[in-house]
Amino acid sequence: MAQYLFLDTDVQVLIDVTQRNVFEEVDQLNDTTILSRSDEDWLKYFMDKYAICVPTLDVSKADRTYVDARVPQYPVPNPNFNNQQGVPGRIHTLHIPYSGPEALFYYKPRIYQMTPVIAGTSNSEITIHAGGAWHTANSIDDHFDDAIKIIEENLVNLRNDVATFNQSLAGLIKPRLEARRKSAEQTKATTESLKYPLRRREDAPQTYKLPERPKPLAPEPAAKASTPRAEQQFIISETDYEEILRICTSMSLVMERSPSVFEKAEEEHIRVHYLVQLNGQYQGAATGETFNSKGKTDILIRYQDKNIFVAECKVWAGYEALIATTSQLLGYTTWRDTKTALIIFSRRMDFTNVISEAQRAMKDHPNYKSGPAQEGESRFRYVFKHPNNDQREIIVTLMLFDMPKPSN
Repeated sequence: MAQYLFLDTDVQVLIDVTQRNVFEEVDQLNDTTILSRSDEDWLKYFMDKYAICVPTLDVSKADRTYVDARVPQYPVPNPNFNNQQGVPGRIHTLHIPYSGPEALFYYKPRIYQMTPVIAGTSNSEITIHAGGAWHTANSIDDHFDDAIKIIEENLVNLRNDVATFNQSLAGLIKPRLEARRKSAEQTKATTESLKYPLRRREDAPQTYKLPERPKPLAPEPAAKASTPRAEQQFIISETDYEEILRICTSMSLVMERSPSVFEKAEEEHIRVHYLVQLNGQYQGAATGETFNSKGKTDILIRYQDKNIFVAECKVWAGYEALIATTSQLLGYTTWRDTKTALIIFSRRMDFTNVISEAQRAMKDHPNYKSGPAQEGESRFRYVFKHPNNDQREIIVTLMLFDMPKPSN
């Protein structure tokens, strides 16, 4: 779907979130882990993982497709093919490959081109469209060239914005690592100085493997196939599921604490922020992105052409709306034991009532089976029946976040 690029959240928000995440990961390293590798090894790991990468277009490999369709008869300031009844014509689409994270196309650089550009994005290419009865070959080429120029200029500005952060990253991480190592060494020295011998654990790990960047998802079989021809089913592990929810919670807390930044953000724009953080932690098997989008509001993981994780990002719109959103979420699931999440943002004053109404909606859904298991002040896990098979269960974690509007 074509939409405006580089006009959503300021890139400074991404920089702030990334810095907070790297500090949090350093602080959470346990004593054994931090002492298992040198500070140089850890620094390289964190630099590789948290340096912000801006996409690079490969215009030399751009190519074009077209479809016959009804197109606008007259030009308008912001062409939209649905604004006019249209006449028979042709819509041309330029496909430009790129490398890097898709979500960066939706962050706004500090200095940006005032002329907006409309394009579609996937995890591998940008698409620019041209269609109208008034177009000539020259005007279509000019339209494509102008759009590429604006995109490239915005990407340059984004690179300039993140360059300062990337260059300062080592200086930010080193003191944090040194403090964490010093604390671990002091704890180790105290432990080793005790006069009583330490009981040896038979299952104690002998070494620690430095994490890879990014972490690959490893779906596991849901059950053994009953026959050689039976279709194998897979699920994400509970460990990966919990980590995904943790990353979503961390991003949501940023939004809670920055109401002036996110007060006007639409659901599809909020989704972009989650995709950046999640794909920064997990590596896809075929592309650089494990987490993708389908439609405007959902985030999903597909494995062997099946959805094994789906999340819906919605702004709270009431009891009935949450029931409808839950049905939409369940409709995306195709396998048994699919793990899902509903991420709901409230812009209402009475957040306590929102939590109560949301729980009531979940229990009143016709596919509700059991729950909730409360996992936090506003996080609840449920079990639902699959809409097409009562024997299949779907885990739904409801996550509610308060996003108050700033006072004027």
